[in-house]
Amino acid sequence: MVVWLDYHTPVKGKGSELSDAIKDKTKKYNQGADAFQLYTWEVIAGSNQGNYARAGVGPTWADFDNSPVSSKELDYWMENVDPLIASSSGREYYVRRDAASHDVAKPGENTIGFNIDYVVGANRDHFWKFRRNIANALKESGEDLSLNVWASGGGGPQGHVRVSFNFRNLEHYGNFRQIMGRVSDTYDEIYGNNAWDTDIQLLRESLEMWGAQTELVRFLPELSSPPIALQE
Repeated sequence: MVVWLDYHTPVKGKGSELSDAIKDKTKKYNQGADAFQLYTWEVIAGSNQGNYARAGVGPTWADFDNSPVSSKELDYWMENVDPLIASSSGREYYVRRDAASHDVAKPGENTIGFNIDYVVGANRDHFWKFRRNIANALKESGEDLSLNVWASGGGGPQGHVRVSFNFRNLEHYGNFRQIMGRVSDTYDEIYGNNAWDTDIQLLRESLEMWGAQTELVRFLPELSSPPIALQE
C-alpha cells in the first residue's frame, strides 16, 4: 500500500473551524466507493501537537499517476479550507512494509496511534531483521496490538521509516509497556534466549539517532473516508 502524508497547522484560534471545514469537504467529496480516500488525525503529543495529519491512499503508485483529486474538489479546498491553514508541511510518500507489519484491528477500531520516526543508517539489514522478527513475535504472542511499518518512498530524509503502533484508546495505549514485555518474552521463545536484547542493540546501532522522534495521534473518523483494512 502506498500513501502520502502531510501536516496542516491551523490559523491561530481557528482549530475548530479548520476541523469543521475538513469535515464538510471530506463528507462532500471523499465518501463514495470511487472517491479518493483521505484520512485525518489530530496530533495530541509531539512537535506537531495541535496540527492535523492528513493521509491520501493510492493504494498503488500507479493510482497517483493521474491526479485523483478533481478540479471541483481542489477548488472547494482552496476556497473553504486553505484560508484556515497557517502552514502545511511538505508531502511525504510512504510504502507499507507488509513483512514488518501485523494489524489485528477491524477497520476504524483503533483511534490512537503512537508513531516512531527513525532514520536508518548503513546497517539497515539489522534494522529490518528486527522489524520482521518483532512482527512475527507479535503475531505469535496473540496480543491485541497492531503494528504498521512505513518506509519513506520520497519527500523525507533518506532512510526514513515510520513505525506505528495502534490502540483502541488511550487506556489501551497505557498498557503498551506491559504488552511489549510479553512480546519480548515471545521473541526470546522463538529466536533464542536473550535474542530480544541482542537484536534490539543491533537495531539501535543501525539508526541515525538524530532522526528518532515520537508522536501521539488521534484518528478523526468524521474527518475521514470510510475506514479500510491495512492487512488482509
